[in-house]
Amino acid sequence: MAKRVRRTWPLVLGWAIILVVIGGIVALQPNITPLYWAVRTCALMGYLGVFLSIVSSAYMRPLVRYFGRPFVQTHHALSETSLVLITIHPLAVALSFGSLSVFVPLFDSWINFLRWGGRVAWYLLTIAALAALLRARFRQGWRAVHMLNYLAFFLATTHAILLGTDFQSVILKALAIAMAVVVVVTLIQKQLQRRRRPKRR
Repeated sequence: MAKRVRRTWPLVLGWAIILVVIGGIVALQPNITPLYWAVRTCALMGYLGVFLSIVSSAYMRPLVRYFGRPFVQTHHALSETSLVLITIHPLAVALSFGSLSVFVPLFDSWINFLRWGGRVAWYLLTIAALAALLRARFRQGWRAVHMLNYLAFFLATTHAILLGTDFQSVILKALAIAMAVVVVVTLIQKQLQRRRRPKRR
C-alpha cells in the first residue's frame, strides 16, 4: 500500500503543477473574471486529461507495473476527473450567458457544427464513460461505444482551434493538431495490439 501511495503522488503532484501553470497563465490574461477563469482553465485541463486518458490506454502493462494497481483504476480516475472538468466548462459558460443553449448541438452547417463541436464532444464523452462503467453488462460491445472518445477528442480539437480563446496562436494550434495526430497513432497502435493478441477459444 505504501509503495502504491509513493508512486501515485508524482501523478497527483504533476496534475497539480499543470493546474497551477495553466490556471496562472489564464489568470494573467486581461479582463479575466473568476467565472471566465473557470471556463478557460477547466476547458484546458479537461482537454489535456482526455488526451492523456486516450494515450495511456495504449500503455496498460507499463502503467500497471509502475502504479501496482489495475489499469482500470488509474484510467478511470483520470477519465472521470477530465469529464468533471469538461462539464464545469459548459456549465460556467451557461451561467455566464444565462442560458443552457450551450448544451444544444448545432447542425445548420458543417462549419458551425465543427466550431461548436465541443457540445457534441461532451455528450460523446459522457456516453463513452457510461459504457466503460457498465462494461460488465455490455461485454464486448462496450468497447465500440467507448471508442467515441476518439471522435469526441477530434470534435473538441476543432472546437478549440476554431473558437477557443487560448488556441488562437499558431503555436497552440500546432500543438492541438500534434495532439490529434498522437491520438490517431494511439488508435492505430491499439488496433495492432488487439490483432496480435491470441484469440480465446
